[in-house]
Amino acid sequence: MMKKLLRNPLSMLGFALLAFFIIIALLAPIIAPTPERHKHEPYRIPRYGWQITPTPPSEEHPFGLTQGQHDIFYGVVWGARTAFFVGLVVVGLSCAIGIVVGAASAYIGGRTDEIIMRIVDVFLSFPFLIAAVVITCVLGKGLDKVMIAMVCFWWMNYARLLRGSILQVKEEEFVLAARAAGVSHVKIIIRHILPNTIFPVLISASMDLGSVVVTAAGLSFLGLGAPEGYADWGQMISFSRNWLLGAPGEPLKYWYTVIYPGLAIVLFVLAWNLIGDAARDILDPKIQA
Repeated sequence: MMKKLLRNPLSMLGFALLAFFIIIALLAPIIAPTPERHKHEPYRIPRYGWQITPTPPSEEHPFGLTQGQHDIFYGVVWGARTAFFVGLVVVGLSCAIGIVVGAASAYIGGRTDEIIMRIVDVFLSFPFLIAAVVITCVLGKGLDKVMIAMVCFWWMNYARLLRGSILQVKEEEFVLAARAAGVSHVKIIIRHILPNTIFPVLISASMDLGSVVVTAAGLSFLGLGAPEGYADWGQMISFSRNWLLGAPGEPLKYWYTVIYPGLAIVLFVLAWNLIGDAARDILDPKIQA
């Protein structure tokens, strides 16, 4: 497995990008020190004035300043922590809910399976982004509200994916033998069924980490996510919305307001997508040589 991983340049690129973001997130207090006035609010992007027009990059502010003079470099660096937090929490909770629901539905079967799957279908019938916007508006603005809304409508695919895998495995001889030996249902699911069915869910979850960050950034761009001034890549792009077209005769004059946070989002999503492909190669027994 390790040889196959090392021979795959795309997967190695994904791990390299992920390692880069992990280092940025861990060393954020060193790379972008928090000003003394914000010591108790490290995720608050420092401001250096109230001027509306963005300020180009300089030695003191290498990525420049947004409208309102928020430091782009500080927001991008500390935004890496926000991205990991949002992605891991939303995908982790959604995956946990999906595994429990999908495993119970497939293993019990019968009428219970039908009822649970119809509930899943009801949730899937709502357009995800619209549902997330509605729930966020009902709960109120804030990054925690966005995460709650995303978890509510993100777990269903994991449930259906795991259910399909378990339906194929639960009648295998090793499962029937465990039942005949008197092993409890919970132990059968945990020790025998999940290890043989969980890898599609893990692969999907690894790829969804990037999608979650993009969705959260989109909600922040719409003003429903992180509060103003919070270190979040989506909000950093929101600060640049009035400057995307530049100035008359100078279309790229304010390029720095969108390029840096936008590039961070693109590379973060690319890293998780490449790692998802690598995880498939490692965990799928059908393609292991």
